[in-house]
Amino acid sequence: DAMSSVVCLRTPALALPVRAVRGARASRAAAVTPAAVARPAGVKTSNEPSDRALQASAAPATATSALAALTFFAMPEAAQAAVDPVASAFAAYGHYLGLVLVVASLTVEKMLIKPEMTEDEAQKLVVADSVYGIAGVLVLYTGYLRITQYGKGWDFYSHEPIFWVKMALFGVMGSSSLFNTIKIIQMAAKKANGEANSSAIGEKLSARMQKIVNGELLAIGSIPLAAATMARGVGYGDGSFPWQAGAGGVAAVCLGLTVKYVKEAITWEDEKVVEKVEA
Repeated sequence: DAMSSVVCLRTPALALPVRAVRGARASRAAAVTPAAVARPAGVKTSNEPSDRALQASAAPATATSALAALTFFAMPEAAQAAVDPVASAFAAYGHYLGLVLVVASLTVEKMLIKPEMTEDEAQKLVVADSVYGIAGVLVLYTGYLRITQYGKGWDFYSHEPIFWVKMALFGVMGSSSLFNTIKIIQMAAKKANGEANSSAIGEKLSARMQKIVNGELLAIGSIPLAAATMARGVGYGDGSFPWQAGAGGVAAVCLGLTVKYVKEAITWEDEKVVEKVEA
């Protein structure tokens, strides 16, 4: 019928229930017809009771199918997921995997950063920071896919203030990590040049790097809360929030923190270096 055709065109996920309804109608009709044929000759029969029974039994299934169709029309994101559920699932998996790797690498960094690190610990720190960078790119890329292709759509997220709060948290996490990354690269460069005690850092630098890792963990821990409230439309209102304001705020935060931490890392002088100069 017309409703079944519309449902099939709307999403393949509803095609199976519709076929089941049609099959149920056919099986009921086939079950009623032989009984009527088997009656003795000369006995008048009427198809009206059978027709009524068939219509009555098919009505709930038809109503269920129509309700499912209306549900999918009201929730286009569900229909979108039904079109390519495998790709959507892999995008979500990659996003969550990236977040787990970010937390794991930051935890390893927090455990390794200390004054007078050994060469082995310094090498592990380089690996952990590399994993952190790769995981951050994975989170960013899969997040882009989920926003533009598999989620509620850019039109929703761009006018959701908490979405921009989430992006700002991610920007804070990424920008602040530049300080530690630069110092780790400097240590690796010293080791490559054959300098003695290349992995040794002072108390002051160690405390600063630990403080930054703590801030990154706080930011990544706040992102799931922002994501949960964002997905439920908290703060969305009438959808009039200008995306330009959100994007501008995130850009300003990222740019400002990037300049701050890069400059601080490049101009940093450890207390050991200062002592040598004074001596």
